[in-house]
Amino acid sequence: MKVQNYLTILIAGTVLLGCGGEAQQTETQEELVKTVNITTKTVAPSTFASYVRVVGNVETSNDIMISAEVNGRVIDYRVEEGAQVKKGQTIVKIDDSKLKQEKVRLEAMTSQTKEQYERLKKVYEEDGIGSELDYLNAKYAYEQSNSALESIKIDLENTSIKAPFNGEVETIMVEEGEMVSPGMQVIRLIGSDAYKISAGVPARYSDAVQIGDKVDVWFDTQVRDTLNSAINYVGGSINPQNRTFRIETRLPKNKTYKVDMIANMRLKTVEQSNVLVISEEFVYSKDSRYVVYVLSENEEGKAVANEREVKLGLSYQTNVIIEEGLAEGDKLITLGSAFLDDGMRVTVKDDKKLAVN
Repeated sequence: MKVQNYLTILIAGTVLLGCGGEAQQTETQEELVKTVNITTKTVAPSTFASYVRVVGNVETSNDIMISAEVNGRVIDYRVEEGAQVKKGQTIVKIDDSKLKQEKVRLEAMTSQTKEQYERLKKVYEEDGIGSELDYLNAKYAYEQSNSALESIKIDLENTSIKAPFNGEVETIMVEEGEMVSPGMQVIRLIGSDAYKISAGVPARYSDAVQIGDKVDVWFDTQVRDTLNSAINYVGGSINPQNRTFRIETRLPKNKTYKVDMIANMRLKTVEQSNVLVISEEFVYSKDSRYVVYVLSENEEGKAVANEREVKLGLSYQTNVIIEEGLAEGDKLITLGSAFLDDGMRVTVKDDKKLAVN
């Protein structure tokens, strides 16, 4: 009897022990369910903008080569290279001694022909004396000598090479004592009143760039803040060689700018408001489609990842517009999303509002 009771107690204990082990095993399996630590951001509408960066050159509206207009020897430079000059200021003086002598000779000749012409004109018109041919010849002789005198006066004026605008003497190309002739380049003068940047923009942006559009400008060679300017010129044709069109923007007056400096320009090409924008790093290619993961719950109320197929729109750098597949208020899984599959359990570690500029 005692042995039978002992066996009964032993069997009962074994059964209870077995039930307790199953419960413990179930609890252990629950703890071993794979979960991924994640962070999320709440999707909200924002503004999407894309830009194009081009490289331009600093130019000036006045950058010319001044040439001599008369023959002669350079006798004096009134300024040196790098000097700032005003409009009308003499830069170079050419020897005018021979021209002055020629002017004296022509003045005498003009005086003589004028006197003869006036005398013949008087007797011919008032007294009817002399021939019309003599009268006309005297008239033409006077006009020719007077024209030559006026021409020599212009040549004398041109022996002083003057600045046609305010600027800086960039290069002097001949030395004092050197002979010059009409058309020979003597000075390079760069205007100092109006600097601008000129650049070529790819033809595909021809409908996106207009006069008045804002543009950011900066120089790699200068430590300064980015300049905010506006486009003041857009070319009306495409360069057939590089398929670009020309744009220009003015620079503020600043002596530190140099012609032919390299300038970086950033132009806005697209702007869309009230769209859903996320980072491309949270978009995955899967079976010829694009997917993202958003936070959801399973039937047991546990946090899981929900795979969403999305349709992508325009992109710029790492930002992309989501046209379909996401809605405002969705909690986009960000960090940890690379390790997810649809329905996988997740543990949320952080939650921030999505704000993509």
